[in-house]
Amino acid sequence: MHKLAILVMTIGLALAGCTTQTFAPVKHHRSVKATTQKVIQAPTKTWTFDQAVSSSQTKHGVASNLDISVVDKTTAQSSWTTSNGQFLSAGVKHRQVSYAKWHHDQQRHIMKSYRHRLHHMSVSQINAVLKKLGASIQINKLTDLIYLESGNHTDPLPVNTAFAAKGHHLYAVNIQYSDTEQATTIERGCDFTDTSAKAAPKRVNVANLNGTWIAAETTTSASDTGKLLIKDGYLYQHRYDSYERSAIQDLSHYSLGSLNQNVAYAAFKTDAAHAGYQLTHTAVASGDSTGMLYLIINANKIIRINQQIVTTYTKTSAVVAANDLPKTDVDLFKQMDQKKAGEVATTITVKAGPAQVGMTNSINYLTDPNAGQITETIVVN
Repeated sequence: MHKLAILVMTIGLALAGCTTQTFAPVKHHRSVKATTQKVIQAPTKTWTFDQAVSSSQTKHGVASNLDISVVDKTTAQSSWTTSNGQFLSAGVKHRQVSYAKWHHDQQRHIMKSYRHRLHHMSVSQINAVLKKLGASIQINKLTDLIYLESGNHTDPLPVNTAFAAKGHHLYAVNIQYSDTEQATTIERGCDFTDTSAKAAPKRVNVANLNGTWIAAETTTSASDTGKLLIKDGYLYQHRYDSYERSAIQDLSHYSLGSLNQNVAYAAFKTDAAHAGYQLTHTAVASGDSTGMLYLIINANKIIRINQQIVTTYTKTSAVVAANDLPKTDVDLFKQMDQKKAGEVATTITVKAGPAQVGMTNSINYLTDPNAGQITETIVVN
């Protein structure tokens, strides 16, 4: 009985200890696919090319040695935009599909006699690419990646690369490779970085921009005077014998969805990102007939972006001098805007003779890929 009492007491103490003992909570690691989906749910992100990985391939298969490709960032493949889970490239929407559908639709575009020559990368091969790109994520199965298609549902166009994302990085990995008889180099994947760390302009009221803006570092010429003239929502420049006019656009007047699908906006947004700036959907900016972007940073600073070359303009006066932009020309622009429905004046050229006014359908360069194209020239006596 004595031994039994001791045993009962021992069990009781053990049970009591169990009721007070605390355990560390089990950590649940987010899956690669869930991590990617969380990253791309942001309202909008622009992803620009950072680096690529390649390897050699022979008739015996794909080599395991990976190399960082030497690729010019400005000429690399186009950037990507993600917005609320949607992928877009150059304004084209892509829809997410399952790995099974993606594989099936890939097969549809390949001749049956050639399909046996196509192979998918293994999980370990994909993880090697992700590691080489500096990713801190690894997949467990091919379905951990995001697969995309464009085109219509009856004739889908699968994107050859599959995607994963974490933090400020979007990884695009090439899934397929085909048999080859001769040694070659193939792209295995690339890394895109978002623009969250790049400079974003402040919100500016267009009405406060009127005045003269000077780029002190510009070597002036007939094609570039180093001077911008802003008046009542329009940006004017003097080039050769002409005044050119473009609209200053407040992008907040457009829906984010429509901007993300706009080819012109996508191109300017990529240019800005490569130069270290964000062309956000709330920015105020303008373009011109030469493809340059004028981004309003604040009420006293404008930057011009041209193939990663950044020129800074500072506001020097709240007025535009008559010898820089005659009132008669401003009035002529306005008068010609009313001349024909659907057309606006974009240039006034004066040589030896009457003024010639170039008409166009739009001077909204940021959102209209055809902006500034001369539809007709009207001679004004």
